[in-house]
Amino acid sequence: MTSTQHRAASGPAVTPRTDHGPHSHAEPRPTPWGRYRRWYSRLPPALQMIGLQMWLPLVFVVAFCLCYVYAFHSPAPKDLPVAVVGQPAAVGQLATGLESNSKGVLDVSTVVTASQARDAVASGDLVAAYAPAAGQGQKATLLVASGAQYQLEAVAAATFQPVAAAQGAELDVQDLAPLPSQDSYGTSLFYLVLVWTIGGYMVAMFVGMMGAALSHRTRAAIIVGSGLVTALLSSLLVDVVVGAVTGHFWAMLGVGWATTVAIGAVVNGLAYFFGRFVTGVALLIFVFLNIPSSTGAFPPELVPEPFAWLHHVSSAAGVLDVMRDIVYDVGPGAGTGFLVLLGYLVVGLVLSAVGKPYHEARQARRKAAGKPPTMMQAAQGAMAAAAAAAHEEDDSKEREDEVESGSGVGAASAVVAGD
Repeated sequence: MTSTQHRAASGPAVTPRTDHGPHSHAEPRPTPWGRYRRWYSRLPPALQMIGLQMWLPLVFVVAFCLCYVYAFHSPAPKDLPVAVVGQPAAVGQLATGLESNSKGVLDVSTVVTASQARDAVASGDLVAAYAPAAGQGQKATLLVASGAQYQLEAVAAATFQPVAAAQGAELDVQDLAPLPSQDSYGTSLFYLVLVWTIGGYMVAMFVGMMGAALSHRTRAAIIVGSGLVTALLSSLLVDVVVGAVTGHFWAMLGVGWATTVAIGAVVNGLAYFFGRFVTGVALLIFVFLNIPSSTGAFPPELVPEPFAWLHHVSSAAGVLDVMRDIVYDVGPGAGTGFLVLLGYLVVGLVLSAVGKPYHEARQARRKAAGKPPTMMQAAQGAMAAAAAAAHEEDDSKEREDEVESGSGVGAASAVVAGD
């Protein structure tokens, strides 16, 4: 049997396989997220950078509608703490009738003396206190404090005007903390606190986004130093230039500095956990939740939940308590507000102390796992590469222009020499 006949009898030749399966050397199939990232990386670098920040306008739109518009679109007073002045036996029936007829607007109690009523209104425990007319032809008295909250003073006056008229008496409204002529609606302090709040969180936001490698001491120095500048500049403008709040420059400087540092400390600590997304977190906490619950635009008795409850932990509400105590001598006192600020400062320090090692450990785990750069890091790298390429192209054009210019000069010189 020939070799050919032997191969035919033995069957077709079999080529030995060198692989261990049909897919052993195949590339793993990309996930939908992987395909998206590959597509996104092919976009122009500038477009990548813009796209990666478009979440912020969306957060702003949604949060503004759900917080500001929701909180302020239909302010309705509820459970306003007011009192009737007099012995309970004499004014108890009037107090009970007022509360039942108000349908949830008033929370009516009684106080025995006018002195107690004044103290309660000045401290903010009561929105107003009503003293019925003592006799025929005498006036009824309503004690209010517009420096504590202008809207509540207006609501109280409108509420008790018909009560006095039903008794055949004229209503004498006594304002224990009248607003000055340069701030007739009591909004200047609110906007001043808003400036300190935004100034504090913006500086710390940039520190957190761009200063991850900086030490605690350096980050704190930036926040404290910029806080002093913010407080100094705003106090000068509000007091000296605008004249909205006068005579309290040093107090404004100190309170403003404390506010910016406390808020900056919180945002700085949050940045270790949220990275570039700290912008949205800071906006949500210190603008969209903090401001509607601050009592600056509307008191908690006029806004819906959860803003009425958040008033108790709002940093802006605490700072307003401090400033109203300093400027108008009303409210629960500066000590209460400073305790709120101290709480924020402590929270910020704890977040920073825990956040830095957490951030460093997370980065180390990411590097050890060989994970690819984030989309923002990739976009930044592409942006830098594009800028370097553009710079190199500009240099190349400059060199070409210099060569052409030199050639032209040489040719001109040759022509002159020939002549």
